[in-house]
Amino acid sequence: MTLHFGPQLKEWRRVRRLSQLDLAGEAGISARHLSFLETGRSRPTEGMILRLAQALDLPTGAHNELFAAAGYAPRFGGSADRGLDGVEPGARRVVDLILDRHAPWPAACFNAGYDVLGGNTGFAALTARFGVGTAANLLDLVFTPGPVRAAIANWPAFAAAFLRRAEAEARFLGPRSPLARRLAALRAGGHLPEARAETGRPPPYVELALALAGVETRWITTVTTLGSAQDVLLEGIFIEQYFPADAETRRLADRLADG
Repeated sequence: MTLHFGPQLKEWRRVRRLSQLDLAGEAGISARHLSFLETGRSRPTEGMILRLAQALDLPTGAHNELFAAAGYAPRFGGSADRGLDGVEPGARRVVDLILDRHAPWPAACFNAGYDVLGGNTGFAALTARFGVGTAANLLDLVFTPGPVRAAIANWPAFAAAFLRRAEAEARFLGPRSPLARRLAALRAGGHLPEARAETGRPPPYVELALALAGVETRWITTVTTLGSAQDVLLEGIFIEQYFPADAETRRLADRLADG
C-alpha cells in the first residue's frame, strides 16, 4: 500500500520518535506548517521534502518515496536493490578489491535486505559446503531451519547479536523497508529468538562458531558499509568479512580456498 505524503511523513516522524515540535525545529519550519503538511492542507515543495528528509535522517529510498507520494519524480536514480549492476564502475572496483584482497578468508557483499549480491572465493567455498546458492538471503540462512542454522554451534548468542544489528538497521530504513518486512515475516513464523532488553549500539563485530568439515571453526565477523543516504548508487551495500579466530580455523579456511 502506497501512502500519501502526509501520512508517510507522520509515519517517519513517529518512527524517529519525534514530536511535531521537535521535527519542525530540526527542519527550521513552524509546527503549524508541519501539521498542515501531515494533514494534507499544504503541499510540500521539493526543497521542503529534502529539508524534512534530512532532518529525519532518511535513507535515499525513503527520499524517493516521499517525492513520489507528493507527486514529484524521484530525485535519486538507481538502487542497491538492483544488485552490484547499479554501482558505478569506480565504486564497483572498490567492492571487488575488498572482496578479492580478503581471500582466502570469506567475504560477501549484501544489500540492505541481506540478499547476497556477490562473494569472494573463500565465501563461495564456505557456502558450497551447505549447498547455498547465489540468490541466498543471510537472514533466512541464519534464522530458518536448515543446514546453515544447524551448523552454528553458538546459535543463541550469535542469533541474538545478529538480530540486534538487523533490527537497528531496520529502524533506520523504516517499517516498510524490505528488511523490516523480512524480519516481520521471520518473527511471524516463529524463527526469531526472544528479544533482549539491551540498550546502546550493536557491537562492531559478531562471534561465530561454525561446524565445518567435522571441526568447530571460530570466526569474527565485521561489516564494512559503503555509501550513505546521499550516495544512492552505494546506499544499502555492505561487505561482511569473516576473520579466523584461531589457528585451526585459519588452516581450514586455507584448505577450503585451495579446493
